[in-house]
Amino acid sequence: MTLRLPFSVLLLLVSAGCLASCSDGERDTTPGGSTSGGGAGGGGANAGGATGATIPAVTGAGGDTAASGTTTSATTSGGGGGAEAVAPGIVKLAEGKLAESGLTVVSYGGYLNGESFQQDAIVSFGGYQYTAFWNTSRNVVLARRQLPASPGGDGGAWQKFDFKDHRLSADDAHNTISLGIAPGDGTLHLAFDHHGSTLHYRRSVAGLLTDPEGTAWAAASFSAVSSALVGSTPVHLVTYPRFVTEPGGNKLLLSARIGESGSGDEHLWEYDTTTHAWSALGEYIEGTDASINAYLHGLAYTRGGSRLHAAWCWRDTPNATTNHGLLYIYSDDHGRTWHNNAGDKVATTGASFVARSTAGLSVGAIGQNRGLINQEHMAVDASGRVHVLLSHLPDAEADNANFTNARARSEFFHYVREPEGTWARHGLGLRVIENFRGKLAISSTENVYAILPDLRIAGASPSDGYATWTLLDASDSGRFFSDPLIDTARLETSDELTVYYPERGSVNIWGLEYALR
Repeated sequence: MTLRLPFSVLLLLVSAGCLASCSDGERDTTPGGSTSGGGAGGGGANAGGATGATIPAVTGAGGDTAASGTTTSATTSGGGGGAEAVAPGIVKLAEGKLAESGLTVVSYGGYLNGESFQQDAIVSFGGYQYTAFWNTSRNVVLARRQLPASPGGDGGAWQKFDFKDHRLSADDAHNTISLGIAPGDGTLHLAFDHHGSTLHYRRSVAGLLTDPEGTAWAAASFSAVSSALVGSTPVHLVTYPRFVTEPGGNKLLLSARIGESGSGDEHLWEYDTTTHAWSALGEYIEGTDASINAYLHGLAYTRGGSRLHAAWCWRDTPNATTNHGLLYIYSDDHGRTWHNNAGDKVATTGASFVARSTAGLSVGAIGQNRGLINQEHMAVDASGRVHVLLSHLPDAEADNANFTNARARSEFFHYVREPEGTWARHGLGLRVIENFRGKLAISSTENVYAILPDLRIAGASPSDGYATWTLLDASDSGRFFSDPLIDTARLETSDELTVYYPERGSVNIWGLEYALR
């Protein structure tokens, strides 16, 4: 059981100087150069004006749906809704290096370690935290540590090894590493080094996660690199693989784009921990027939629930200025069938697909030439609210077909879907930093925190529908580079947030620890 200390106690612990360091150890984006530091671009709260305008309400089909098919209310779905509202707050508990040999090649404006579409680069399970990165030898490194027994306490030292049988194929920020966990058989899964590439996949022996002391933490505990998931048929043209553990832990989903920017399809596979085998569920979002592709902001279950949510933008060409829209669907059968925001069935994976022409997908009208970045973030709280972090031009700014110039004037926005299906939009009042993206973290009180580039952290509360955003911390401004990543799995069992962030101009990758209110 995870120990949860009251926030006031954590404040006292920090003021008493009980910080402990982590133990030391070893985009589809747009063209852009290296990124300069700083640039917080406004602070405080923003609850109105052009940047805080509310998008027109979109009526939906009701609350989150449990496995039985019954609809649950916003205060009870997932077992965590209806928490007493408290003001957002954070305490920095510790920081330490999780890597001292991270690759520092800059591509598409960022590092290959630290890109928002890595789902996941850091993940916790069973009292251990797992992470991956490319090292300066261009090998995949896996690392793990025991989590601290109490907030701010000492965790175990990072234990690391690298796979020497595969070297990074290109200096390309798309070619990241994603991790997946399958609790049912204790396997750890990796997909890595893709940009329209043949699949690179490997998985651990059974029990690596569930018996960490009894299973060797070594490359020998993993399979060779495979290009196939089902049988011996290779999977080609892979980009952006992402893993999602199904509720209960007996199955694991893998989603990936098959195709290319401006012309690609989203496909799903499912791993069964009983048979230790993958099956192909098939295509679920069609793009190639219409010369378009979906860029997922996220694929995630309701926290503690069984509904799977997907949000994305469309792109019409390889040029990022053609990103547009906020689109949304959900599934109550682990990605077999899909429903639009109003609850209408719109697709069956492998048979009929979500496409540009599918009715009821759009929940946010964002035009082309608005500086909209693809693949920011989506998270779902225990009450079934869907939270999407996007960055684009505010309403008062004119269209701009030069993506770099549009990004220079873009800001962050929080889009939220209430369980009954209505959507709203609120501005954070914070400027973007070039093509970098942020993440959303959700506490047990259902406060939402935006972990933004340059390590600015802002928060909002459900008490006013997340309309008021406050900048809570910018004390580490200037230290980090690329996109901050977070351990979402750890947040499901505690209010402890780990931020994975490469240091600017350095081989170091840091793990920063916070307590969330």
